[in-house]
Order: sequence, then structure tokens, then C-alpha cells
Amino acid sequence: MMKSYKKLTFSLIRYSLLAGVCLLTEMAWSSPTKEKGILLVHYGTTNEIRRESTLDVFNHEVAEKFADCLVIEAYTSSAVRKALARQGVTKLSVAEGWDRLRRVGCRDVVVQTTLLLEGVMMDGVRRDVEQSRHQFRDIQLARSLLYSLDDCRRMVFCLDRELQQREGGSVRQVVLVGHGSDTPSNAIYCQIDYLMKDEGRPTWHVGTIEGYPTIEQVKKGLILSDVRQVVIIPLLYIAGNHLYEDIDGEWRKELEQEGYQVSVWHIGLGELAETRRMLIQNINEMLTKYEH
Repeated sequence: MMKSYKKLTFSLIRYSLLAGVCLLTEMAWSSPTKEKGILLVHYGTTNEIRRESTLDVFNHEVAEKFADCLVIEAYTSSAVRKALARQGVTKLSVAEGWDRLRRVGCRDVVVQTTLLLEGVMMDGVRRDVEQSRHQFRDIQLARSLLYSLDDCRRMVFCLDRELQQREGGSVRQVVLVGHGSDTPSNAIYCQIDYLMKDEGRPTWHVGTIEGYPTIEQVKKGLILSDVRQVVIIPLLYIAGNHLYEDIDGEWRKELEQEGYQVSVWHIGLGELAETRRMLIQNINEMLTKYEH
């Protein structure tokens, strides 16, 4: 009976979120009187459950917080959009997002991405902003999630609190695993690693799947402690394929072969309320510029 009740409750929550996302699209077409708009730019995902627990939740929270603005979401990945289209799910491209905002009468627009770092994809968003400026009175581009030292520090505090709630007082080494990049933005991972150790977390480490530090650097850090229990936390906004194939696949396997007892969080940063609050604060800061 309890299992059926939980299943029904989860279904109702999912229905409410989907209804809210559909409402965003409908609002965009039917509310031409609002001059301020918010364009939420996501890479996108084909994983329905992850999409609902991250992007859809964030979209809904932004629409509730900034009810005087038109909120439009757009996916940068054409591959994701095409895959979703085959499933009967339509997502706008960034260009289509701009067009929709313009057609409903928005004059001032704030752009917020769910990208973690400044890098190639963020550069693409900046180019889109510059190419679209002539269509609007003003466009403000909010910063990425982990833009400043304070952003990184706030995220570490958030993960530390979440760890205490999930793991209690158990002694574990912690490994944050991000995507990684071959651009200068990859240095943010090293900054986070240094920051954690400098501020009293010597058994916290950062690694990347496709950048530096690699798993080899992480293992060099792990061996400095006698603690053999390790928890891996995805440093990803959406915990999708990289979680299953790389983090809970190759990374877990390799560390277990080294004799560690490994557990892996199956959540992305976008599922944490504090992460979404950070992004909403960015949007609010940009919107306040239109009040003066």
C-alpha cells in the first residue's frame, strides 16, 4: 500500500513539473505585454528522469520567482534536440529562443546558462548574445555557475552539508569528478582542489574525465590517507551518461582495484536546491540593472 502511495505521489509531482514547463511555453506565446525576458540556456539531455529533476525544476523555479518576466528555455545541443524530436519532445534552439522572445515583445533579456564553467560552450553563448543585441534594447548575460572563487567556495560548502546529511559522521575520502576541458577554463578544477585542501579538507580531491587532474592525480592524493572508504560525487550539472559510463563505471572499477570501498552519488549538481539558488541569484543581479 505504501509503495503504491509513493508511486502515485511521484507521478503527481512529475505531472505538475511537466505542466509547469508546458505553461512556460504557453506563457511565452500568449503574454506579449511583458518587456523583460529570461532565456535559460541548457546543453540538454535525453534522459527524461534527469531532465525532470534538474532542468524542468529549475525552469519552473525561475518562472515562479520572476513572474513579471517571460521565461524561455533553449538547448544548445542539436544532437539532443534531434533525439528528443524523435521521441515527440520539442526543444528550442538558442536562435529559436531569441526569435520567440522578440516576437512576443521582450525588449530587455537576461540570459542564464546551466553551464558550470567558462569555456567553449560559454563562448558560443557569448557569440549568440552579441549577434542578437540589435534585436533588443539590452541583453545581460549572467555568469556561469562556477565563475568566481566565492562561487566555488559556496558549492563546496553546499556539497559538504549534503554529505553530512547523506553520510552522517562516517569517515570517507571525497572525490569530485567533473567533465574536464582542454581550454584554460579547466584550471577551475585545480582551483577547487587547492581551495578544499587549503580550507581544511585534506581528504577531498578533484578529478576530471577528459581534463586535468586525471584519475592518476586523484589516486596520488588518496594514498596520502589511511582512509579506504571513498565517496565519488559527480561535479556535473546533470548526472547522465558520464555518471554511468565513466564515474560509476571506469572510476569506480579502478579505485576498487586499488582496494578502496567506493560509493557513488547518482545525482547531479542541478538536483541540489543550493545550486539552483546560486543561478537564480545571478539572474536577480542582472535584472536589478533594469531597475535603475
